[in-house]
Amino acid sequence: MRPMTFEQRCIVINNRLRDNPEGQTKQAIYRKVFQSGIIVRQYRRRKVFYCSECGCETGVLTQKECPVCHAKWKAQPVEDRKGTERYYHMELEAKGDIQLCRIYRVERCTWYGKAASINVWEVERIMYAPTGERRVFARNVQCMSWYYDAFCYGPIKLKHEYRNMSRSAELRYNLDMSSWHIRSLTEQWRYKGINVLMNQYDGDSNVLRVIAYPYAETMLKAGYEILFKYLVNQIRLLPRGAEHAINICVRNHYKINDPSMWLDHLEMLRYLRLDTHNAYYVCPDNLSKAHSELLVRKRKVEEKRRAEQALRDNQKRLMRMEKEKKSYEERWGKALGISLSGKNLNVRPLQSIDEFAAEGAAMHHCVFANGYYNKSNMILSAKDSEGNRLATIEYNIHKGEIVQCRAACNQVPERDKEIRQLIVRHRKDFAQILRAA
Repeated sequence: MRPMTFEQRCIVINNRLRDNPEGQTKQAIYRKVFQSGIIVRQYRRRKVFYCSECGCETGVLTQKECPVCHAKWKAQPVEDRKGTERYYHMELEAKGDIQLCRIYRVERCTWYGKAASINVWEVERIMYAPTGERRVFARNVQCMSWYYDAFCYGPIKLKHEYRNMSRSAELRYNLDMSSWHIRSLTEQWRYKGINVLMNQYDGDSNVLRVIAYPYAETMLKAGYEILFKYLVNQIRLLPRGAEHAINICVRNHYKINDPSMWLDHLEMLRYLRLDTHNAYYVCPDNLSKAHSELLVRKRKVEEKRRAEQALRDNQKRLMRMEKEKKSYEERWGKALGISLSGKNLNVRPLQSIDEFAAEGAAMHHCVFANGYYNKSNMILSAKDSEGNRLATIEYNIHKGEIVQCRAACNQVPERDKEIRQLIVRHRKDFAQILRAA
């Protein structure tokens, strides 16, 4: 029988756990979150003080604790009638060689004269393997909500974190904790000193986001605390495939004093396809100068790529124009030979796409830019006997109507009435020619 994979073991552990804590566990978690005391709230009209824990009237403010529930007060009274507080609590416990991180959302709603309403429910479980691999189990999130912690009431399910969305998943399924508690640790996590690290960083649960990766232990042992603190505080990861750069820095005794610039330097090395296994690039003597030089090279590469892309786009555009020219001539055929003449006036269709471009440039309108040559309506051009452009006409061949008649800059032509009368007068002849064509 084949042994279970890490994901299968995590699913078994997740199915055995309760989705919501029991009564005693709920009260214990609540006390861990609000261990520093209870806030007193004040009703603004009567100037009477109430305990936000049990809701009883306290009388005077000089008392240091509630006379009924003996809850110690930690803050000055406020004049809000109702208050809602939400915090996240994390507990670490070991399931064999798998480290389990359980995250609870603790909500408390207070109202003057009433006892506090408490709601504690588990929203997320993160399981870490000894190799650093992890699986995230969480409740569904309201996809239409602007808040990342708007969880839905439903079962806790496995959430797959894709490689191209790893950073967004870090922000999506890892919440800032207000309190934490360690029940038990695996041997690997004891060796890494998780409890010492969390005490050192004031219980910041972001330590878990970095410590689960193999290079985190290397950073701590090699004395790269500046880089480690930056990764913890900024919730940032090393560029994918660049973990070996830490080992190169350790071998060359290279100190990283500016983590953000050094990480950007690594990303540009990978972008330019330079050797990230070479200490010459990874450990520059002058990081700022090397960063600036790489930035100049990156800009040149981007400009070259943009120029190549523009050339490809232009070639595609020319090929498309050639196809459109052929399709335009094939679509209209003999109908392009229509010509209407009047007193010092001549109206005829535009013969090709080149004439559309010339018409749009001369008349300063969008007959070419908006691709009127692809529409089902016929585009006509009105000129006088000397060849001066008077108007551009869009004619609906199915209804026999003029859709629009525009002069230069989309103005109304001076001879608009004459042009329209000429087309209306020859409407039947116009239709016969079109049908024959």
